[in-house]
Amino acid sequence: MALLSWSNQYLIGNDLIDAEHEELFRLINDFHTLWVEARNRQDIAKILHQLIVYAQMHFQHEEKIMEDAGYQMLAEHQKIHESMIDKIFELHASYAEGHLRLEIETMKFVKSWLLDHILDHDYRFRNYLARTQNASGEAAPQTAEGKS
Repeated sequence: MALLSWSNQYLIGNDLIDAEHEELFRLINDFHTLWVEARNRQDIAKILHQLIVYAQMHFQHEEKIMEDAGYQMLAEHQKIHESMIDKIFELHASYAEGHLRLEIETMKFVKSWLLDHILDHDYRFRNYLARTQNASGEAAPQTAEGKS
């Protein structure tokens, strides 16, 4: 049972960022499936760890792409990434300590983390990419409706 469904509405306009966002959706759905199926804590902790490692790698890639594009809000975006990683590490540590309500708290966090981050902060970068690509004569990224 999927918690999140990938859609073209989440596309940013950079192939690497978009592919990594889609993979984050898959990892979150895997985490959710293990949780719903009441799998053992070791399986859940393993997928949560994979999610953390992948998110860190993704944030590094995303920040490099933003830096290369001359994105003026990079420093702010990096602080948001740091805060998100700190929170997920905190949740992971609490989970490892056996706190019972953590699964629900973690599930809420990872769902809102990905959706809110993409739909707010990453969309700002998408809009920046569209403006800079339009100014340079390149094709603008397409949204789900096929409009830029």
